[in-house]
Amino acid sequence: MQPEFNRVQFIWGCLPERQFESYWLSQILFPLNITSIQASSGLNPEELLPHVPKVLIESGLLFLERQVAISRLERLQIERSQRIDLLVQNGPFIVLHISDEEGFDGDTLYTMLPKDVPVWRNFPYPRFAQTDQISSFPIGPRREFFGFQPFVLAADRMYPWTFMGTLWMSGSRTRAVSLFLRSLPNGQYFGGKQFGIGLPLDIYKRYLMSSVFALCPEGDRHLDTFRLYESLQMGCIPLVVDRFEQAKSILGDSFPIEFFEDWEDALSFAMLALESPVRINEMQKMCQSWWINFKADLSIQIKHSLFRE
Repeated sequence: MQPEFNRVQFIWGCLPERQFESYWLSQILFPLNITSIQASSGLNPEELLPHVPKVLIESGLLFLERQVAISRLERLQIERSQRIDLLVQNGPFIVLHISDEEGFDGDTLYTMLPKDVPVWRNFPYPRFAQTDQISSFPIGPRREFFGFQPFVLAADRMYPWTFMGTLWMSGSRTRAVSLFLRSLPNGQYFGGKQFGIGLPLDIYKRYLMSSVFALCPEGDRHLDTFRLYESLQMGCIPLVVDRFEQAKSILGDSFPIEFFEDWEDALSFAMLALESPVRINEMQKMCQSWWINFKADLSIQIKHSLFRE
């Protein structure tokens, strides 16, 4: 019997409430009718819907902890093996992998999967690009950045730039903010002293909606960050310095704004653009058009892998 093409079943091999990406995943597969089951501690085969394509969602969150007990990793592998075995028997299915920033989780997870099961992972790395089985999808915006949002043209925005994120004593983030403050002092930034301690999201959104450019440096280990996609979602023009040659693998060749070699180049670009309201409005329009098409193309590609014959 053919699979139902308007329904999909999410099999959560992790706790969805602990995954900031959970809402983004549902948006990628919109407008399909999604049914979810919690299977992080065991999958009941009776809960699997017949003839409905399935999405196994696994997370590398455990690998981000500083010290992980070997027993917890072993337990994770046992539980994953059980989920995968049952889904192989009740397929078809794909894997959406909310990976860790260094990809350690993928090194173990992917060896457990049949070679014909498509995998979509965030945080792309060259070692995962050697096979057609593994593709990448962006970490995306968080739930709070979806829905109706006031839209302000770039030329009408209050601030020339903004940055929100942890500022360490040294590094590219501190360098970027220092440079932009010196030349464009009416920009806005908030640098939390500890990871995860920052502005309330409603204030963060307000700054993004009021800023022309958003500084989008890499995260702790990777350029794939909430900051980048939330800036796009709020109508900012992202400034990306590609220090580790990751930008192309994340955003592709058609991204309308150049990737910069350093923050000095990004600053020069922004200052020149800000001299022309017409130019920054056109840049904003190109970024918004690209982002809409990017999300639509991503959705089509993932659905195609899900409903493959």
